[in-house]
Amino acid sequence: MKKCLFCGRSAPEIKMTGEHVLRRELINQVLWGAPKVRSETVHRGYTDGTRIEMSRQIPQSILDQTLKDVCGDCNSGWMNTLENQAEKTLVPVLRGQHIRVGAADADILATWAAKTAMVRARVDGDPYTVPEDHRTHIRTAGTPPENLTVWAATCEPHPSARTRHYKVGTDLPGIPITEMDEDGEIWITGVRPSMGHLTTIVINHLALFIAEAESEALHGQLAERVDPTGTATRLWPHPKEFEWPLMPVLTPDQVDAIGGLLQSLPGTITRCHHTGVFRETAVQRGGRGDAGGMAGESGTALRSVSLGYGAGAR
Repeated sequence: MKKCLFCGRSAPEIKMTGEHVLRRELINQVLWGAPKVRSETVHRGYTDGTRIEMSRQIPQSILDQTLKDVCGDCNSGWMNTLENQAEKTLVPVLRGQHIRVGAADADILATWAAKTAMVRARVDGDPYTVPEDHRTHIRTAGTPPENLTVWAATCEPHPSARTRHYKVGTDLPGIPITEMDEDGEIWITGVRPSMGHLTTIVINHLALFIAEAESEALHGQLAERVDPTGTATRLWPHPKEFEWPLMPVLTPDQVDAIGGLLQSLPGTITRCHHTGVFRETAVQRGGRGDAGGMAGESGTALRSVSLGYGAGAR
């Protein structure tokens, strides 16, 4: 039975509703409409060097994306409160007004970016790379969780609002799989890849970069690769006040370079240079990895998982 992403409850206790990646008030601030068709490309790589590519067109704009994995209580409760708080800063920022963003407002903006990235990460389906305890934390504490960093930058206007989402999985380090026996003892039954993601949100002149992982080691690697020090300001952790617009103003190519993980992480496949969603799984011949790129079917040997390139792309 489907559970709410953030509170974990299910019907009949709660009712699921449609949560927009970007809600209407922010969509009204977008200077240009987003394309009505986005592309998704899935790549599979085999150990013998064979590569298979499949593409499809999806008749959906990033401005129309909704997720039916959030309950009405969360949607109309803490999430609505967060949206209202964030819009006090987001609206003037998106309008290009010169403002001073205080540390408290930077904190709220970072929390909004983290929540939006968590919702955006679910749009691409499994594997879902946001740990359950991260979602619980943002709902109950009202701040981003540990092992999550948010940066903001000013960029040249882009023809449309867009998001880019990369899924990352690495065996270095892996996460233990545990089970409880009838006596209440916990046993380690295996190891699965450590999961994370990098999400970029671009609206008008605002670019947000969110790096999140379930392990400190993977988050550290992501943050080190992505860290746009000198070109963006860090909103989380340790938010500080700043003047908007930020300097320097980034070009679309510079935004893509920061959010593109151009260098591979150990134990992963992280290259992505395609419009649409990009996933790549390394498997041995004799079996196929699933389209989601994480769980192999019988006969596959999953080595690593790559990244996604999300909707609303160039």
